[in-house]
Amino acid sequence: MTDVPPVPPPASANISPHWATLPAGTVLWRVHKQKWPVTTFNPTKADPWFGGNRFDATSDDEYPYLYAAPEQQTALLETLVRGIPFDDKGRRLIRRATVGDVWLTALQPGRDLSLVALRTHTDLAAVCQDEWLVQADPPSYPQTRHWAHWLRGQAPLADGFIWPSRRDLGRDSLILFGDRCAAPPLTEVPGSAIRLDDADGARWLNKCLAEYRISIRLPPRSA
Repeated sequence: MTDVPPVPPPASANISPHWATLPAGTVLWRVHKQKWPVTTFNPTKADPWFGGNRFDATSDDEYPYLYAAPEQQTALLETLVRGIPFDDKGRRLIRRATVGDVWLTALQPGRDLSLVALRTHTDLAAVCQDEWLVQADPPSYPQTRHWAHWLRGQAPLADGFIWPSRRDLGRDSLILFGDRCAAPPLTEVPGSAIRLDDADGARWLNKCLAEYRISIRLPPRSA
């Protein structure tokens, strides 16, 4: 993996980010707890130095956020399959505890959203970065968050970022900022919710992720 950039974001660079438009009505998929509706933005601030995700808010830049993906498999891989190695039979097994009270649901924006594009080397160069920003390992997330907060300040009209999924190569991941794209509100796609912690959910997961050699055991039968 590319080393952490040796310098913080430039103090006086004149940048022109590249943009991607997410049309109104685009179907996005999100993995979430049942107690949090799919359209609810996460208000949790990550510790500035430990834990958290790539582009989370911190006390340095407080904003609600929502991670999603245009493909079901991408959303699942980005949230449920982090750091799971192949076993000696060439399989990856999702632990049942990972899916407790977890759902996969589709949502749609009510208007076109403007996202800073971080998909290509030229996209990244436009914001004075390289692939490190979107491919760095979790120990570097405090630094990627710092760069994300700087980029939010440089692109005040950005509703979010879009970049290549690290865990589902060739497909996109994205983050939406609740302080910028909550109005008009996101809406849940009726009938799209898939419960992942019951037997039907396990069967669906096994079918959906079979080509990735990923599976989950069915829950034990009730007595």
